[in-house]
Amino acid sequence: MQTELDQLNEAFVQFFKVEHAIAINVLPLAGPLPDEATFVAAIPEPFLLAGNMGQLNLNSLRSLQRLGELAEELANYLQQQARKLDLLMHYVIRQQDLPDHRYITQSYGGAGLTFLAKSQLLPLTVTELKLFLADNAGAVFCYGQVLSSEPVGDNFLTKIVFMQIRDEDRELLVRASLQQQARQLKQKAAER
Repeated sequence: MQTELDQLNEAFVQFFKVEHAIAINVLPLAGPLPDEATFVAAIPEPFLLAGNMGQLNLNSLRSLQRLGELAEELANYLQQQARKLDLLMHYVIRQQDLPDHRYITQSYGGAGLTFLAKSQLLPLTVTELKLFLADNAGAVFCYGQVLSSEPVGDNFLTKIVFMQIRDEDRELLVRASLQQQARQLKQKAAER
């Protein structure tokens, strides 16, 4: 019979992860994983707005492809406007970053993340997570569970599996991790 930790480990390795540092907030919660309705109600408004804006930008650019010649100029203009909104949204979202709960990831992907914690978190501990992606790429709010927390020097290398996350946020994390990997591969190629 498969244990809960075995199931978490299977979920953790389900998606690709990239080694990259992004700011996160980790808040351990007492009790079991909240239900879906509680999770949706807990998502801070700026995180919902950021996700909706990103989807609207993609939909707008797709519809321009049918316009022909002027589409490229119009697309450039709309991308500049979207960039302005992204900068403003980034500022609003960064107000959700709580210094007392801030950590930096060692790696992240569509299934979970790793980071160095100041204190050990017990396996299966439920956590509230906020991920602040680099380059204004967005932010994600979700709930996770601790898979492991192993001593590394004065800290603890902690693995957390995303347990409640919106599908569009998981897609955002997958895209962000793949884009980061592409940047890393380009940099390695340039260094050779």
